[in-house]
Amino acid sequence: MMPHRFPPHEEQPQVMIREFEGDIVPFDPEILQTRLIGCFLAAGLRESVDLPQDIVLAVEYTLRNSPRSEPVFGRGELERAVTRLLEEIGFPEVARLYRSGTGSDNEIYVTPEKETLSQMLRGHIGVSGELFNKVIEKIIEGAAKLEISRAPAHLFLELARYYERELERESTRCSVERTPEITISRSEINSFVPDTAKEMIAQGILRIDGVTTLFPCVHLFFRMEQFARCHKLTAPVTELEIEPLLYDAGFVLAEVQKEIELRLDRPLPVILAVPDMFDFIAAWAAGDREKSGNLAAELGRVLCSSFARGVYKLNLN
Repeated sequence: MMPHRFPPHEEQPQVMIREFEGDIVPFDPEILQTRLIGCFLAAGLRESVDLPQDIVLAVEYTLRNSPRSEPVFGRGELERAVTRLLEEIGFPEVARLYRSGTGSDNEIYVTPEKETLSQMLRGHIGVSGELFNKVIEKIIEGAAKLEISRAPAHLFLELARYYERELERESTRCSVERTPEITISRSEINSFVPDTAKEMIAQGILRIDGVTTLFPCVHLFFRMEQFARCHKLTAPVTELEIEPLLYDAGFVLAEVQKEIELRLDRPLPVILAVPDMFDFIAAWAAGDREKSGNLAAELGRVLCSSFARGVYKLNLN
């Protein structure tokens, strides 16, 4: 069988931020996102903690598509852009808190792992036993969805308190209407994507988020370990085994993008997250988590290779 030939993944230039002191540092979307989540929580808008992800994507997309020859922006420019966007989408109180520096403290950041969160939160929320475990699971699921790999301790405490109340009123809770509106929901998308994509969704390999008005995009989540299980691979997996399978999977993802764009009659950037890439490499490819960046990038490039306009943002965790 002839081997697949994979087109190179086109790397975008790193957005840089010039600090007030003059230092130039890479733009870190994760730090901005956790700061915004802190502002939403401080404003009492716990039901809106998923919005910061779209806000960060919208800001980063604007910076990347600036007409400037080099993507270098002042810290003040970034702060004003975020504040203006918050005000435009109807969150002036969050904008005020953001301007005041809420969420930008120097707390020690922790990772959303079960053991760490259990030790940190035990005794700080009013539930125990099975309900406490469910709260921890909710936090970990939420952090994975929002692609948060580290955040201040107070943020996880606020999330724990929110999920504690949410679980207690789960049976009677009504959905909360908020800005921005959903242009097309996840369930709608799942109903019209190709059958191959529906099968991947049913197997737990693929998740497709709905499209919102804040940052319209095709947001895909792809799980490598479940992909390997469904293909009945046996560790240690070689690149020769996994890359042709990923190429075929990438073709399915590209078809999903086409179908969504067809329904909305507009081109959309693609955000592709692989939240367990390094777990897969460690458990299935006999790799070292800390030294597998090149392999992760190569597998990510294969998965992205079928998108005609490329992938705007590839998150490998």
